[in-house]
Amino acid sequence: MLKELLYFAWLKKEVPTDYVRKFLYRKDVVAYQQYLSLNQFNSIITSKKLVFPQISNLLDNKLSFYKLCETYKLPIPKVIAYNLRQQFFYKDTNSLRTKKQDLIDFFNNLFETSKRTTLFVKPLSGSGGFGCFLLEKNLLETQIETYGESLLNNCYLYQERIKQHADIDKINSKSINTLRLDTYIDTSNTPHVLSVLMRFGIGNSITDNTHTGGFYIAVSPSGTLQAPGRQDIIEGGGVFVTHPDTHFELNGFQVPFFHEACALAKRLTTYFPNRIIGWDIAITDKGPLVIEGNNNPSLHVTDVAYGGYLKNKHIQNILTEIKK
Repeated sequence: MLKELLYFAWLKKEVPTDYVRKFLYRKDVVAYQQYLSLNQFNSIITSKKLVFPQISNLLDNKLSFYKLCETYKLPIPKVIAYNLRQQFFYKDTNSLRTKKQDLIDFFNNLFETSKRTTLFVKPLSGSGGFGCFLLEKNLLETQIETYGESLLNNCYLYQERIKQHADIDKINSKSINTLRLDTYIDTSNTPHVLSVLMRFGIGNSITDNTHTGGFYIAVSPSGTLQAPGRQDIIEGGGVFVTHPDTHFELNGFQVPFFHEACALAKRLTTYFPNRIIGWDIAITDKGPLVIEGNNNPSLHVTDVAYGGYLKNKHIQNILTEIKK
């Protein structure tokens, strides 16, 4: 292992911090040279040839992203309401809400008039599933006591709760389990799907993000899961061939509407043309829905899931281009 560690450091010309983070010391890793180093990762996601701040801003602000998707009829979960600090917007009106009782009144009216019992609450900015929660009509007063101050002092979207595909629900029904599709626009302006992962929540988590304890698994070009699934090392580094809660066997599961999801990701690049983006896409019984686009995709998890991202010819082309 020491020999490999030193060679990885020499090959990448940097301190080999990712050797441990990406489990390259494990015996089942045979092509450790094919993994991205931290410097290679950073050179991709910060490249001015690939990532453009004006487009990234549209992706980062989830309200702007939703409004554009709505305008161009791109499938996305419906936003029922939103707030910009103490200004709350619902239907065609906005109102000032300054205390917790105001919030209770606002959401009671929203639940009553929209005929809904739950809302998925998501910060306007941020990533990794942080700050998301499910607001429930029958727990409203308790939840406002917990989250009220945060709602009044920050900005949030209130979205419809997604009903994911029944086959995916069998694997894990507690969270919406999404695909992560990395797209790349080459120098001839042709979009490509670089890779696809599927992510699953664990326990009672309502999000599938790796930062909230979930795990990820590679998806083949035909749309089947390729076990094992893995957690980030900081979340325990678990390795799974079945879902740890439902014991559903992961390997070979055919993702519903997989090719439609890939087509949607490519279509999205024409409206948000950063040359590399990580798309989060949910699968419903009616087809794919885009959740969000990430201008800073988690290439390190794809690196691990696929046994080295440098095996991908497009990643090789990207690294060659940004060196020029």
